Amino acid sequence: MTSLLPGTVVADEPADAPTALAVDARGVRRRFGQREILRGVDLQVRPGEFLALLGASGSGKTTLLKILGGLDREAEGRVRVPSRVSVAFQEPRLLPWQRAWRNVAFGLRGADVRERAIEALHEVGLAHLAHQWPKTLSGGEAQRVALARALVRDPDLLLLDEPLAALDALTRLRMQRLIADLCARRGLTAILVTHDVDEAVTLADRAVVLRDGALAHELPVDLDRPRDPSGAAFGTHRDQLLGWLGVETSATTTASLPEENTP
Repeated sequence: MTSLLPGTVVADEPADAPTALAVDARGVRRRFGQREILRGVDLQVRPGEFLALLGASGSGKTTLLKILGGLDREAEGRVRVPSRVSVAFQEPRLLPWQRAWRNVAFGLRGADVRERAIEALHEVGLAHLAHQWPKTLSGGEAQRVALARALVRDPDLLLLDEPLAALDALTRLRMQRLIADLCARRGLTAILVTHDVDEAVTLADRAVVLRDGALAHELPVDLDRPRDPSGAAFGTHRDQLLGWLGVETSATTTASLPEENTP
């Protein structure tokens, strides 16, 4: 699916071309009043690639993700993404008056909606909680329901907007493993916005840094999986990203950026 943003004219390439990209964004610009957040961003993502998008708060990471997900139509440039795109947000955004499986199935059509929803819950290890109300779920469980809601639509592109930021450390590690396994099993193309450099190195095939409205750096993460955060190679990747993000590295440096409001 090609989205022609305001002021753009482009000819489509064949969808089945051998060199086809899962995501092809060219010259993406976004302004809020007098403030230009994105200044001609070019981003290409290969099919099946897991990309981590990092940057200081206010750099436009979430804005770019919304544009790729078709949730922001005020940008300029060209965006080509698959037809089936799902987004998982930082907050689960569950409907409190609907049971877990109905939250997963929300918006779906067809005779097998319930079965599809419960199968998606099974994928995230929550089939046994299919009939629970959202208020009875833990934070990690609610986020897994939200992930199941994204997966049930059988996306070719999964956009993750800091979905683990509000979780405790242990739950976050478990969710990282779950996301990595699901994306590998399904062959999903995924883009993760995160402030957590360790999370980026743990999950991504490639990490990119957004700065001054453009993609300033990229780092292939060519480490064997599962990845060991205590390993020397992991630490080298961590330090490289932290350096690009303007964070001094030391034995006591944390691998997360300070959080602020992000457009």
